[in-house]
Amino acid sequence: MLLFAGSLWHIAAGLLLFLAGLSVAIAQKRIFCIPQKRAIALYLWHSFFCIFYFWYSLNNSADSAQYYIRSLDHDSGFRFGTHGVYHFLSFFTQVLKLSYGNLFLLFNIIGYIGLLSFASALQIVTERSHRQVRKFSIAFIYLPGMSFWSSAIGKDAITFMAAGLATWAALDISRRAPVIALSALLFLVPRPHMAGIFLLSFCLALLISSRVGIYKKIALLAVAVPLSAFGVQFALSYVGLGEASNLSAINDLFETRQGYNLGGGSSVDIAAMSVPMRMFTYLFRPLLFDAGGILGLVVSLENLLLLGLLLAVILRKRRTRSALGRFEFVFFLLFVLASWFVLANSTANLGIAIRQKTMFLPMLIVLLFSLWQDRPKQPIANKR
Repeated sequence: MLLFAGSLWHIAAGLLLFLAGLSVAIAQKRIFCIPQKRAIALYLWHSFFCIFYFWYSLNNSADSAQYYIRSLDHDSGFRFGTHGVYHFLSFFTQVLKLSYGNLFLLFNIIGYIGLLSFASALQIVTERSHRQVRKFSIAFIYLPGMSFWSSAIGKDAITFMAAGLATWAALDISRRAPVIALSALLFLVPRPHMAGIFLLSFCLALLISSRVGIYKKIALLAVAVPLSAFGVQFALSYVGLGEASNLSAINDLFETRQGYNLGGGSSVDIAAMSVPMRMFTYLFRPLLFDAGGILGLVVSLENLLLLGLLLAVILRKRRTRSALGRFEFVFFLLFVLASWFVLANSTANLGIAIRQKTMFLPMLIVLLFSLWQDRPKQPIANKR
């Protein structure tokens, strides 16, 4: 049952899905403007991790297998969260009769679109940076962790696609507003609380930003504010804060959720730390001194790279203006800080943290590279 090819139909479907992903890599140039060779290389890179994750899930405990198995007999109505993913998968398992391996290839495409959009946003924000900075930025689109977690059946591929598309769309919000709406929906289905953070950050950025014309701002706010209010309230209800009336109730919930995921995945107890140390640990650990095994070593090298980028931006002697426009800068900053704070204070397991932070890493990386300029420059958004 858990195979790439259990029948001729599964073989054909697998081939079609792989070619569909390759077609996305070829056709993307009109939308994302990634050089053709790089886009194909990224697809092969991402597909490698898809196959590796598939093999890993057959020999180890993995959420992907549970998602597939539960979708085979899922017959209840649609609900947000985990059941929303079951409902989505049930169409492909019950109607199209796709195999476990076929679904890996499907989610490989979903995650790859997120990677493409992230790569495009990073390419745009570094287009006038020094050549060495542009070369360094390329390393971040090949981070193994992002491709690994976004290539498997589950929530992570969907939310990574949402994060990548949102980062790309925000760079030209007047023309890509529908993509922002799609990103919010992609967050909402698997993780409603992230949709609430996303919409609230978007609305606050619109209010603060002066880049968007007054009439467009009013029109966008007329749609975004009600959606944001609904999204935040829905997210609070989803995580158990629907009746919360004070900070004590919120703190109690954070402590409860930390207890849910304290076991397994890491020997580091995030819950026992102070808030600043908890946030640092969530984003930048494991490091080399507490990495366990080959996978832990890879993750620690990624974290060192990210930490190095942050320090390079902070310690630069020449302060320069961000390459982002005011709206994008505020939006990215609010979403990253809010997501980072909420997730770091509701997660105690580093194994879960490594997966979850892919929901805001694209924005964080683009934000940091936007500050790494050689000289003061006009924001890219104002030159389009």
